[in-house]
Amino acid sequence: MGNIGRHPGINLGGLNPVSWIYPEDVAIFNSSDSSLYCLIVPKSGKSWNLLYGTPETIQLESEQQDTPGGMKYVYKLKVLVPKDRITVEAELFRMTGRRLILKVGDKNGTIRILGTMEVPMKLTSKLLKPAAMETFNGYELLFTGEFSLPAGFLTPPDGIPDDENQD
Repeated sequence: MGNIGRHPGINLGGLNPVSWIYPEDVAIFNSSDSSLYCLIVPKSGKSWNLLYGTPETIQLESEQQDTPGGMKYVYKLKVLVPKDRITVEAELFRMTGRRLILKVGDKNGTIRILGTMEVPMKLTSKLLKPAAMETFNGYELLFTGEFSLPAGFLTPPDGIPDDENQD
């Protein structure tokens, strides 16, 4: 290991799907600082909650910041949820101010975990209802978090691959 080689497959952009869970609904959260793999198992009767976003609007930004306390990794996930609806508003009301762990997949099949049991993601949202009829009507959600390590990768069902097989 130590080389960053060329990716042999296609490199598609775009994120989808996005799911979230409250830390209190998690039975097992194991992560490895060395491999960056993460295993999450919901408690019995609990599951990941699906978050629908308008296609091509889900956007993830990550930035490394060198601080006096050490390296910091800042994540921002923006999602546009269509149409002003009571069901969306009610769920956002329940989520706001709560600790959240997110599972974000991309079109290449890579799944990242944003947030930990100790340091969760946080949600802010706003309703957008522009004057023009043809433009987006709905909610802009912004999930943010700051961590001492990069966001983890969901452990594959067949286990963590050895170093020789990693791309």
